[in-house]
Parts: sequence; structure tokens; C-alpha cells
Amino acid sequence: MSEKTELYRYKDIEEFKLALSANPSASWMKERNIGSGKSATYEPIEVKQALADRIFRNWEVCDETYMNVLNEIVCTVKITALPDFPDSEHILFTGSASKPVQCDKGVVAWEFPKGKKANALEYCLPAVRSEAIGNALETLGNLFGRNVARGVSNDFGFDLKYKKEKKGE
Repeated sequence: MSEKTELYRYKDIEEFKLALSANPSASWMKERNIGSGKSATYEPIEVKQALADRIFRNWEVCDETYMNVLNEIVCTVKITALPDFPDSEHILFTGSASKPVQCDKGVVAWEFPKGKKANALEYCLPAVRSEAIGNALETLGNLFGRNVARGVSNDFGFDLKYKKEKKGE
């Protein structure tokens, strides 16, 4: 009987953190019109999820909650993930988002659900869930777009030369 060999993408936590701190590729970015002639650069959810598939051995939404605030749906997700390096442990991280529920023109928020479009939740719930997942992933590092719309970067890197001394050495 042959022994199974485990293969890992990263050799240790430092290499994993270095991957998280990498700048996202400019080719992944998209622009969104935010009104008044302004636009915002963002990393699409499909890119974030593909990156998560790549850097984690596995990951999943383990809890999600929805709340109605006036005419908006708020979603909070809790995600568990196993980084892809030897002896890693599961990590837990959260993200939240809100999306307005589509309503008829002229309806005011405090009258909700009056004027709600018939299929509004069919479109709103998946969109707010995706946004919450993207926001959770964004908290992990620059690779997921953490600093895309900020005037800062985290190009400081990690000192890979540092070696942790073991007791008794």
C-alpha cells in the first residue's frame, strides 16, 4: 500500500501571508459608475471567489443572517476557511453588506413594503449575499482588494528572514 503525499500551495504561514498581501492584478479590476461623473474601481466577486478557491484548501459560508432595515436588506456572512499550508488551522472571518429593495418610483423608505416590486427579493438577496462574501474576503488582505479604493498600500511585505527559535536551542 502506498503512502499518500499531501501537496500544499504554500510552505508556511509567512508564505501564505505574503500571498495575501500581494497587489491584485490590474486586469482583474472593473470600474463602476457611482454618479455625479465619478467612478470607483473594484475587484469583482467572481475574481475574489476564484482567488479564495486557489489560496484555501477549502472554504465555505458557515452562517448567514438577513435583516430588513426600512427598505434595505442587510446580510452578514461568517466564513470558515483552511489556508493551504502544512499544519494550518481553520480561520473564521465575517462580512456584511446591504442593498436597497427595488420599489416603485416615488415610494418613501418608511412606507416599505408598500410599493415593493414583485420580484425584488429574487434579485436583492443573491446580490447582498455576494457583496457580504466579497466584503468578508476583502478583510483578509490586499489580494482580495482591501486597498483598491484607499490611498494606502501594504507594500511593507513580511520579513521572511526571521526564524523563530525553538526552546532548547
